[in-house]
Amino acid sequence: MKNNEPIRILFASSVEEEKKRFELLIEVKKLPYEVYYPKDFQEADRIISTEQISIIITDTSFSAGAFADWLSLWPYPYILLAYYGEEDIVDELIQDEACSFIMRDPSYRHLGSLPTMIRKVLNIRESVERQNAHLRISEQRYMELVSSIPDIVYTLDGKGCFTYINDAITQLGYTPLELIGKHFSTILAEEEIPRVSRKEVLPRYRGIPTGPEHAPKLFDERRRGPRMTRHLVVKLKPKTDSSAEMATTAVVYSYGEVAAVGIELPEYEGMEIGTVGIIRDVTQRKKKEIELENELYHKDMLLREIYHRIKNNLQVIASLIRYRCDDLQDEQSKEIFLDLQNKIEAIALVHEQLYSNRVVGKVNIKEFLSQLIELLQDSYSVNRTKVQTTLSCEAVQIDSERALPLTLLLIEILNESYQYGVQRNGGSIHILLQVKKNILRLTIDDDRKGIPSADMNLFNVVDVRLIKAFVDQLHGSYRWDHTDGSHFELEFSLRNGKN
Repeated sequence: MKNNEPIRILFASSVEEEKKRFELLIEVKKLPYEVYYPKDFQEADRIISTEQISIIITDTSFSAGAFADWLSLWPYPYILLAYYGEEDIVDELIQDEACSFIMRDPSYRHLGSLPTMIRKVLNIRESVERQNAHLRISEQRYMELVSSIPDIVYTLDGKGCFTYINDAITQLGYTPLELIGKHFSTILAEEEIPRVSRKEVLPRYRGIPTGPEHAPKLFDERRRGPRMTRHLVVKLKPKTDSSAEMATTAVVYSYGEVAAVGIELPEYEGMEIGTVGIIRDVTQRKKKEIELENELYHKDMLLREIYHRIKNNLQVIASLIRYRCDDLQDEQSKEIFLDLQNKIEAIALVHEQLYSNRVVGKVNIKEFLSQLIELLQDSYSVNRTKVQTTLSCEAVQIDSERALPLTLLLIEILNESYQYGVQRNGGSIHILLQVKKNILRLTIDDDRKGIPSADMNLFNVVDVRLIKAFVDQLHGSYRWDHTDGSHFELEFSLRNGKN
């Protein structure tokens, strides 16, 4: 009410003297009241209908009490004037927090407190109306937001029937109005119901502790917090095949409504807890995922085929070199051809690993080293009873960019051990490969008694240069000691970038 407007009071009292005393009070205190004094119920009803009444003041006897019985039907605050002994009637009539009562005094002294009570009642009513107005604005904004988002938002009662669903449901051909009161299974594919309905799912979990991580996912969820349903993939059922703009794969997020959080409200007493949920269309995303998976599969198969063909071609080249090597008479030339053949066959082994490994493009280094040792032992006709080769290797996968230089480096070191070391007088070779904090450490030891000076020729010098080149490709470091036998150490990072 604006400050410059008078307070319009409907004063419906059954006591004539009380009316006169109240009129006198207004005159004496110059109160900003505009008062209407109806003679009966009909006149009071007419005044309420035609005038902008601010407050009603009445008693339990006006129009034989009929007027007081109708007070709750009018949207106006009121003050009830009552006699002592009418407490039960007052308690029955005063239901609104913006209404009050005053107990009458035979000397009419209660009228002196009436202006204060009028002001208090009107202030309470104004405060309530402001709160309600803000609440209505908030609700309106919330409803506009919920109605405008593309996701389907719904609420269910305790029986799983829709109590609200936003306009996004029209994408499936339904209208919100036609789904209110219907069970949520109306919009789900038939095969989904046993999988997502609490009535079907929960009996299977009775007595089984699950915890938040393994709790069943439900369309009509009642739990909140960490146990609420997230990422539940469902198939929706359009009203008709031709009416659905939206495809049928969706993700559901659902949780128990307000009564599930421990707030006791009278309107929820005796009612089952309902559900609030959001349905998000993920059909296009799912299609894209399938397309990407198919594309990745085909690329994977193509890459495996490329590695397989490269391996076959390398084996053909190695066979041609072996064939030509048999015609050579010069031993040094034979050694060069044999070394070249070993390198080509080792690279072929790398490519075999690249296409046969579970992870395409990766080399299982433990399996690969076993094959490489077998290859070299066969190539140099190593007497396995005279020369013992042991391999201790952690299970690790490396990519082709590191596998190729590592393979060629290993051939140089093992060639040197077999050709100039233990192969002549017997002995053992120990290969150890460890990985710690993404650093690969390789050590190769043999127990030869040193290299004859006649063997330190130009060929060996070239081999050392190759080893340095391969280590540089790996961005690693190495140490090679021939003081007591041969001890080779190599370290490089398995992370991208330099060591």
